[in-house]
Amino acid sequence: MALYPNILFHFTTKKSLETILTSTFKISYAREMIIGGNKTKKFAVPMVSFSDLRLSELKNNIGTYGKFGIGLTKDWAIRNGLNPVMYASQNSLFTENFMNGIEDFFKLVNNSVDRSGRYEAAYNNTINTLRYIKNYKGDLIRPGKETVLDYVFANEREWRYVPPITEDILSFIPIEKIETSQQKSAFNKKVSHLRLNFEPDDIKYLIVEKDSDINALITHLRYAKSRFSSETVDRLASRILTYEQIEKDV
Repeated sequence: MALYPNILFHFTTKKSLETILTSTFKISYAREMIIGGNKTKKFAVPMVSFSDLRLSELKNNIGTYGKFGIGLTKDWAIRNGLNPVMYASQNSLFTENFMNGIEDFFKLVNNSVDRSGRYEAAYNNTINTLRYIKNYKGDLIRPGKETVLDYVFANEREWRYVPPITEDILSFIPIEKIETSQQKSAFNKKVSHLRLNFEPDDIKYLIVEKDSDINALITHLRYAKSRFSSETVDRLASRILTYEQIEKDV
């Protein structure tokens, strides 16, 4: 048996899952914090996140971000440019050196005369790495929920999709500009036209909270008939699992 599964899961709320099935994934800004040595960087990045977990491992992770989910093939993920997150220990020399290197590079770019834009392009390509780095362990902070101290993020085995760097999309936003829900909503509108698309055949599993949610999900699939044929709805109906089932039986 391979060490890693061939499915990536994305967990969310009931309403968001219905939106994903109707319109595919919308890109949104997620607040991130990376600590390395005595430096802390807080920012927001446009992305969609997934977990590289087996069904048997979901019981320890499901519910952290929602009890409704979708599982898509890893072939789909690779075709669409998703990449695993690299986890970095707060106290490692690697993390500290990387954080210092980013800052030093930024100063060099700002202080240079570079009419060709080569230095700026090199800086953007380097700092792009930051969009795929997360601390191995840290505090899990979610709106409206109690902070979980010393949460092991590496247990999620996260993969991310981040859009390419372009002039009209801000790849990073300083945390002070996106601290409130209103600020986050405003920035999300600027990337609302971006989609991470999938086809019905890319779906391997759908997850709902409880048995009573199954019929409502099947009805929604039939409602979104422009994306799901009757045959596809029947096939996906056999692949619906419940949060309760995974918690007890898987």
